[in-house]
Amino acid sequence: MRRLFVILATLSVLPLAAQNEDDARQFQKLAQVFRYLSGLYVDEVEMKPVVEGAITGMLEELDPHSAYIGAEEMKGVQESFDGEFSGIGVEFNVLRDTVIVVNVRRLGWVESGRLSDWLGDEYNMQADTSKLRGEGVGVCRVVAAAPTFAQARDHAKLAANSLGLGLVPGFSAHRSRPRAALCAVGVAVFAGALAVFAAGGPWWPAIPAALFALAAFWRRFSCPSDEALWQRPRHRWWFRRTRTARVADRKTLVGGDEAGPWVRKRINGYAFQRSSMPLPAGALAGVATPSALSQALRTAKASAPEALKGDGGPNLGRDGGDEMASLAPEALYGGVGILGEPGSGKSNLMHGLEHWGAAHAGPGDVLVAIESKGQDSLPVLRRLIPSMLVIDVSDPSTPMIDLLGPGTPMDRANNIADLMQRALGEGQVGQQSRIQLRDSVFVALTALPAPSLARQCAANGVKAPSGWTGFASRLLASEGVSDARALGLAACAATDNPDVRAAVERLHGGTNAAGRPAIPDGQLMQRLSAPMNKMDLLARAPELTARRPSVTWRQVVANHAILAVNIGPAAKAGPDGAHAAMPDGTRRLVGALLFQSLRDEIERSCAGWQDSGWRVRLYIDELTDVSGGDDGQAGGGSAAIRWLRERGRAYGVELVAGTQNPSQMDPSLLATFLGLMTLCCFTLRASKMAQTVADEMGCDPQAIRSLNVHDMAVRTVDRRLSALAPFVLTVPHFDAGDGLDAVRDA
Repeated sequence: MRRLFVILATLSVLPLAAQNEDDARQFQKLAQVFRYLSGLYVDEVEMKPVVEGAITGMLEELDPHSAYIGAEEMKGVQESFDGEFSGIGVEFNVLRDTVIVVNVRRLGWVESGRLSDWLGDEYNMQADTSKLRGEGVGVCRVVAAAPTFAQARDHAKLAANSLGLGLVPGFSAHRSRPRAALCAVGVAVFAGALAVFAAGGPWWPAIPAALFALAAFWRRFSCPSDEALWQRPRHRWWFRRTRTARVADRKTLVGGDEAGPWVRKRINGYAFQRSSMPLPAGALAGVATPSALSQALRTAKASAPEALKGDGGPNLGRDGGDEMASLAPEALYGGVGILGEPGSGKSNLMHGLEHWGAAHAGPGDVLVAIESKGQDSLPVLRRLIPSMLVIDVSDPSTPMIDLLGPGTPMDRANNIADLMQRALGEGQVGQQSRIQLRDSVFVALTALPAPSLARQCAANGVKAPSGWTGFASRLLASEGVSDARALGLAACAATDNPDVRAAVERLHGGTNAAGRPAIPDGQLMQRLSAPMNKMDLLARAPELTARRPSVTWRQVVANHAILAVNIGPAAKAGPDGAHAAMPDGTRRLVGALLFQSLRDEIERSCAGWQDSGWRVRLYIDELTDVSGGDDGQAGGGSAAIRWLRERGRAYGVELVAGTQNPSQMDPSLLATFLGLMTLCCFTLRASKMAQTVADEMGCDPQAIRSLNVHDMAVRTVDRRLSALAPFVLTVPHFDAGDGLDAVRDA
């Protein structure tokens, strides 16, 4: 068979005389812009990349199958297509020591009939309704060469999924094993060599002939035989064959073809070439068009842009050529978003970026990591960054960030009420709720130090509170209206403070002329429910108000600290062997308060840091834990992230935010997150979310769904902040030290 592989890349320019008058004016406009840039621009301009970008931009306005392939890219394309393939062959370098070849050919008339029978018999489908029938349908064969069969199988699956072959239910792989004919040839060659020796010829040809025959037999019988599936038939596909029916066969179940529990019927096995699959016309076009070649995510793996190799920023991962790609340092100011399903490698990448940030921290830099996986992440961070300070919120033996701030009890109460409103948003904390939160905290902070508080509580028949969060929560009726009213009376009696009495009256409504509560219990409960729900979440974490050292964000920033704040399970196990952890709602509230207060401190203390060469490196392990969102309502985290993205550069902010729950974000937060300058996406199997992310990255959603563990799709910019086409990298095992830069001395 004649083997032919042709790539046609044509760029033609018609003579100006053949164009209409409008075309001539447009051409003159381009020429004039070129002259201005070349001769009159304030700086010297390298025109080659400008022209290349202009051509690319023009073709992007056409259909998606028109693309411009530059000289360097074309060289790489030609190198990747080295080899001879029958039909349309596309070779992909996927991973180290692995090569993927996708071979496409026409669907023959015999196979076309087999396909009709297969669709009808095996899956009880109407052939004329299937996209695998009709004009343009071909047959695709995916071949992978790798050191192990498991790697080859996984990479072949990945390549098939990247081509959008999801119409084919399942993908089966097999080892390449000699057939009987090859073994027979080996025996014949050996016998011929022996015959030549017996006739007086040389003896040595028998040795390689024997080795060839033994290798063929060993290979054939050491590899397991393949089940007779339609994806994996004999090469002699023109012969009809049968296979044993299985319970999974739909027609067997629906049509009643099952012969019995112990005897299985023989059903038709419609033969294609080994490892071949019907290929819909759309997927065939995706393989053959230049746009598929220019989008790295159409393939399982490609070479990363040259601009990111050795670029001085944090290492991201290795490309298909096993070269390390690094993020451009300038891109860090635009923010880095990391998303992926649990176990996909998101935390590993986050740890690698945190290590780089600490290793390259200058004397004026601040690094803060807000962690949500304490018992899993903190030991890794302590090993990678020995100088890192740790605040473990659920561990009272470590310090705690002061959320109340300085000043009088009223000042501190106003601080926490304002902070909760900004962190959660006015949709969750309106003006009335803010006043109620302030009053409850003010009463708690004022009454707790009073010497007679315990006695007055006993006199009113209520237990004395121990911390300000529990005190404020009970004043808001977390333990019932009767308890709230009695505790309010005890606080008034213990303090004898008119401001306290006024705050209690605002909370509970005071009494009427008859000495009875002015607001009925049911109505009061309804009035207090919104702020009570928020304060009760804080009260569920008594470790927040336990006797422990406290620090402020201002101290962290002023001392240019490298700090990890863990809001997840405590890294240190308790006496019972368990790791203390806050309830989910409490964790998210505390995370929102910590994040919002840190953002506020950055705005107060870090103006002009970029001009000074100082940075605030902020790493958020799980963005939904600091967003402040609740029950579908947007939190204040969305505005905080947007502020950091849009204005944080002047304050020296380099934001890295991750999430494994993008579907739980409100639309505004998700849009802000996806708008970060760099987006690193691990596998997302949910079709809707994969489509959303793929649209933002400019790639095929099937590529997002089919990423392997520790593989990620990347959209970023170069040092000039010019957008780069998305590509795929394999993230090193940063947690084990792979791919890390050396930590700076001292």
